[in-house]
Amino acid sequence: MKNKQMRRQKDHKVSRKRIYFLFILFLLGFFILAYKLVDIQYINASKYKSYADYQHTDESILSAKRGKILDRNGIELAVSLIEKTVYANPKRVADTVTEAAILSDILDLDQEEIIQKLSQDDLGFVYVQRKVGTEVAEEIEQLNLPGIYIQNEAKRFYPQDTLGAAIIGFTGIDNNGLSGIELQYEKNLRGVDGKFIAEKDVFGNIIPGDKQTYIEPINGDDIMLTIDSQIQYFAEQELQKVVEDYSALRGMVVIMNPDNGEVYAMANYPVFDPNDYEDYDPETYKLLGTSYTYEPGSTFKIINIASALQNGRVGSEQLFNLPAQIQVGDRFIKEIFRTAPIDYSTKDIIKNSSNVGAVKVALAMGRQLFWESVKEFGFGQKTGIDYPGEESGYMYDYRTWPESTIGAMAIGQSITVTPIQLLRAASAIANGGYLVTPNLVKEISKKEDLLKIDNEKGKVRILDQDTSNRVKDMMLAVVEGGTGQNAGVEGVKVCGKTGTAEKANKNGAGYDEGRVITSFIGYAPYEHPQAAILIVIDEPQGGENEIWGGTVAAPLFSKLMKFSLQRLSMIN
Repeated sequence: MKNKQMRRQKDHKVSRKRIYFLFILFLLGFFILAYKLVDIQYINASKYKSYADYQHTDESILSAKRGKILDRNGIELAVSLIEKTVYANPKRVADTVTEAAILSDILDLDQEEIIQKLSQDDLGFVYVQRKVGTEVAEEIEQLNLPGIYIQNEAKRFYPQDTLGAAIIGFTGIDNNGLSGIELQYEKNLRGVDGKFIAEKDVFGNIIPGDKQTYIEPINGDDIMLTIDSQIQYFAEQELQKVVEDYSALRGMVVIMNPDNGEVYAMANYPVFDPNDYEDYDPETYKLLGTSYTYEPGSTFKIINIASALQNGRVGSEQLFNLPAQIQVGDRFIKEIFRTAPIDYSTKDIIKNSSNVGAVKVALAMGRQLFWESVKEFGFGQKTGIDYPGEESGYMYDYRTWPESTIGAMAIGQSITVTPIQLLRAASAIANGGYLVTPNLVKEISKKEDLLKIDNEKGKVRILDQDTSNRVKDMMLAVVEGGTGQNAGVEGVKVCGKTGTAEKANKNGAGYDEGRVITSFIGYAPYEHPQAAILIVIDEPQGGENEIWGGTVAAPLFSKLMKFSLQRLSMIN
């Protein structure tokens, strides 16, 4: 009896333990379930939602079409073509090795590289190959390989090849602007991509008529440049001939409307083709008209003279007795050919490009006034042209100048400028005294609106009309009977100034007489200038006394001015 009672008590204890164990197991299960619900509903709700969306919805990006770049007459310089891109969803690839082998054969790609891409089953999207031909894409599409898809993708194309390449720039594989106008106006050109979202069944097929979302892409704006493609083409062709004829390092041309700063052409040589930009030296990508800095030499004398006239420190007909050389500080500045003293008026100083005369005019102003006047022409500052990477050149503060610097600057040394800076300054003489802001874009065509660029904005008077007229007369004399006679155009009054500048020694001390930059700057017609042109040829090669601004750059100026005026309907 006692034993029976003890067994009952023992069984009772075991039962209670089992109940406790089951209760604890139940509580544990309950807490795990509750935690899981909280995890799904709150802690990682967005993650699970994205999983669900991914499994039940199909989202396709609808690429916006990048805007065109056109010249001032509507000629297409950059357009977008639709090409095919092969991509994969590795989670849906059925047989990685077999599909990779098939794709490798069609796309001529390394099979192992494709296997690596298709094996990334933690990703839902990988490119197999972008921008393939339509026939190749159709061949792959017909095979219906699991997890392999085709989508449309825009590719940038430059139909004029090298024409204006450095101005236009280029885009990368993702169609983002990487240089030039493509980069400067990226926001306008790119547009906004759209989307198509639809419900899928368990096999990944879109359910017809079910809930779908379509967001229309917004195509990019078209950009119309101020460039005239015919003037640009002629300038590039003629520049190439001169650079090659003189075995020069490089050459550059800027042609601009001096009244409003519209750039008609900005040519470089050497050039590159933006359709295959990877095949070219990146140095050729630069737009030299805005990025190349150099000492301008004698073309800078017009700035010196205009400043002195504007400030009443010299008169147009004032006579100067000029020795063959002059000492400024520790430096002797000489004439190129003249060895005897002579009397020159201010006009003669420009006409004959006298170094000593230019120094005497600068000394008449003094360091501070000379520096302040030159700064008013915009030197040492960016012009504000709508192009990325513009250089500002360099001009030291007059308070740091050694005694000889004013003499050096008077003849275009000890200061660096860009071609667009110098042409802008000369344009102020041409247009009656206004400093304009150069620009490359004329209009931006938005979806419904046309945005015209205000070229008058930022126009600042820096010379009075009388000073402008007097310097114009001096520059006319340069072409009609001075150092720039090769720049003349039959039947047209042309104003100009030659420049032949020695380059600084590569070791940084003094100048190298064997390396020069020849240039010519001017505008026409004299009565109402419609085109201002600067030619710069870097290190042309030739015999002694053959390489000058008047012999290398002036003849090219003449050709380009004649063609530009014909194109602008100013002459026949």
